[in-house]
Amino acid sequence: MRHDGGLLMALGAGLGLLVSIFNYFAPVALLAPTSSVAGTPAALLAIAATFILLLAGLVLAGNAAGRGLVAFLMTGALLGILGTALVAWLLESQLLLALMLVCLIGWLLRAFTRRSYA
Repeated sequence: MRHDGGLLMALGAGLGLLVSIFNYFAPVALLAPTSSVAGTPAALLAIAATFILLLAGLVLAGNAAGRGLVAFLMTGALLGILGTALVAWLLESQLLLALMLVCLIGWLLRAFTRRSYA
């Protein structure tokens, strides 16, 4: 049994992690050539946040044991998605912002749909 919303969250966060790493090491941000965020603490924060979101998405995609764990991860994931979207907006990383929207859609699917038994 799996939750497709959790998988979508993990996908968005995984791609967001790649974009964040690129933005940290590249001299200009991906799809924002006028913004230079390479080596900034905010770019490191985006890397850490997307990594944590990836882990939370993977746990929420599977059979998480206990309502308390699911509630904690869902609350933390929502705060992480919104916070990372704010960081992406401030860093002028439109691609990362779009990927956080994908994560938010996954969060909504996970919160308001049932498991799929595939």
